[in-house]
This record gives sequence, C-alpha cells and structure tokens, in this order.
Amino acid sequence: MRTTFVREFQEYFNTMLGYVFVSAFLFLAGVFFSVNNINTLNAEFNTTLNDCIYVFLLTAPLLTMKLLAEEKKTKRDQLLMTTRTTLSSIIAGKFLAALSVFAVTLCCTLIYPVILFIYGSISATLIMNGYIGFFFLGMAFISVGMFASSITESQLTSAICTYGILLLFLCMDLIISKIHVGIITSFLQWFSLFERFKSYQYGTFSIASVVYYISFSFVFLNLSIMVMKYRRLK
Repeated sequence: MRTTFVREFQEYFNTMLGYVFVSAFLFLAGVFFSVNNINTLNAEFNTTLNDCIYVFLLTAPLLTMKLLAEEKKTKRDQLLMTTRTTLSSIIAGKFLAALSVFAVTLCCTLIYPVILFIYGSISATLIMNGYIGFFFLGMAFISVGMFASSITESQLTSAICTYGILLLFLCMDLIISKIHVGIITSFLQWFSLFERFKSYQYGTFSIASVVYYISFSFVFLNLSIMVMKYRRLK
C-alpha cells in the first residue's frame, strides 16, 4: 500500500493533473472568498466554505478519473493483478494518495479564515468543525470517483459517472427541501451526504456523520475492489 501511495501521489505532480486540480480549486475558492467576504466586508466564512463544496464537486473528477481507468487503458492493471500486492492495498494506496492531495489543497485555503481572523472576529471552533466536515465529505466524493474509475477505461466516462452519482445525492437534498413527509424526509436526510455536512457548517461536531462518511467511503472502495476482482476472473 505504501509503495502504491507514494507512486500515485508523486504521479499527480509529475504530470499536470495535480497542478490543474490545485490551481482550479484554489482559484475558484478565492473567487468565492472575494465575493462573499472581501467585497462585502463580511467575516462569516460559512458561506464560502459551503460554496467550496460545490467547487470540489466540480473538480473532484480531476483527482479520481485516471486512478483505475488509466490502468485499464494501458493494460497496467493486468500487471497489478499478478503481483503479490493485494487489490485492497492497491485500491487503498490510490485512494489515500487522492485524499492526501485534496487535504493539502484544503489546508492551503486556511489562509482565507486566517485573513478574516486578523482583520475581524471569527469563531475558531466554527472554522475547525467546518473544515473537518469538509474533509470527510471530500473523502466520500473521492470514493465515488474511484468507483467510477474502476468501471471504465475512459477517463471522460469516469468523470461523467462521478458527476452523475454525486448529482444524484445533490438532487436528494433538493427533494428533501420540497417534500415534507416525515418518514420520507427522515430517510433521505439519513442518506444525504450534504445534509450531514450542515451540522459541521454551523459549528457542531457530529460523530454520527463521521461514521457515516467513513462507512460510505468503505462501501464504495469495496465496490471498486469487487469490480477489479471481477475483471481478474474474466
């Protein structure tokens, strides 16, 4: 797993892909920070952090679309399947590499609340909980992207599948806001990725949401492993 992690992490920055992701994310996050905070002289960072979620939804496929799709296209997956390294270790290494690039990029945005802290008054606890929630939500996004990458050889198809799955979860939130039937609403809220982030957005740390995001990621990573095992049997 360590070898896979190091190779994949370096691969992001040996090619333009990592730089494109980091640049695109930070640029768009900076735009929202300027619009929501600088131009309005508003010290509330919650709105900007919430907007950054949609920025990552837009840019996440840049991190995940080639993780397994590229391996299949170049037939390198056949080599991986004959090594002593387990599929679980390979999938975990690739996942952690993508998650690490996201985490590093997310840390770069801490400059924005620092600026607000210097020139205004903000709650450190609110910011910290918001970033923790964003990290775990991002982890779930990456696991979805990895699964999408496992089912196709095309990076473009992988990106489209990632958008499709994530948009389904986004639509779930829209349904929640329109339907006011107790049981249905509660059911959808329990499964909603975005609904669970709201507690962090308002400064509340939720153990239940952490467990959900980890479990969600675990399910999609295992689906990726199952797809790869199926290919091995073929």
